[in-house]
Amino acid sequence: MRRIAFINEKGGSCKTTLAVNTAAYLAGLGQRILLVDVDPQGQSGKSLGFYVRDLRPTVFDIMMDDTLPASAAIRASHIEGLDVLPANKHLADFPTDAAALTDREHRLAAKLDTLTEYDAILFDSPPSLGLLHTNILLATEEIVVPVNLTYFALDGCAEIVETIETVRERFNKPRLEIILVVATLYRPTKLADEILLRLQSHFPDRMAKTVIGYNVKIDEAQSHGKSIWEYAAWSRGAHLLESLAKEIIQLA
Repeated sequence: MRRIAFINEKGGSCKTTLAVNTAAYLAGLGQRILLVDVDPQGQSGKSLGFYVRDLRPTVFDIMMDDTLPASAAIRASHIEGLDVLPANKHLADFPTDAAALTDREHRLAAKLDTLTEYDAILFDSPPSLGLLHTNILLATEEIVVPVNLTYFALDGCAEIVETIETVRERFNKPRLEIILVVATLYRPTKLADEILLRLQSHFPDRMAKTVIGYNVKIDEAQSHGKSIWEYAAWSRGAHLLESLAKEIIQLA
């Protein structure tokens, strides 16, 4: 079973967009996929049409309640083969509520380790470093880093690399690695091209060939609770996201 996390410690990098649509694409190939939302904003669930605001139980509940199995919070989405472990604002309390627990960094992994029915588990992550991020890193092995092509993009990548190295050494997890860095929200400007070149220089073997440009149909699809292929399969956004999903598949 593959475990793939979409992580960037800065917001607005398209983590949710890539996680949701990659999950939908894999499910469309006949795979059984679990999408785990570990962001208190709950945007992965929202992107698939769930009303997450008052939803219980969620990923927060299974991480805090030793008696509650992961299956208790998993919901089937409207896409065949794609299940969701949703989140909402209650997850923001996890770092405080779990602070005194000796296994606080391993709570998510412990629950997901009991699941055997999926071909892959994908994770959407919060836009800030902390205990939730550590739980994701200890529950996954493969990391995809979406990077929006802005001035601070390289700083964000450097922070992610440092965090992964720290977790790998502290928790003895040598197989944890970045498999792909994905440029997102590309616009044909001199600054964007310069940043893209620098990213390609920093990650020569891990830079995705697919560059995700801004596409309004991707935003519209999310607002309708649909994947891009359900909403606008003919669009450039759909072709780009399919290309990226194929790159991820090839790295298996």
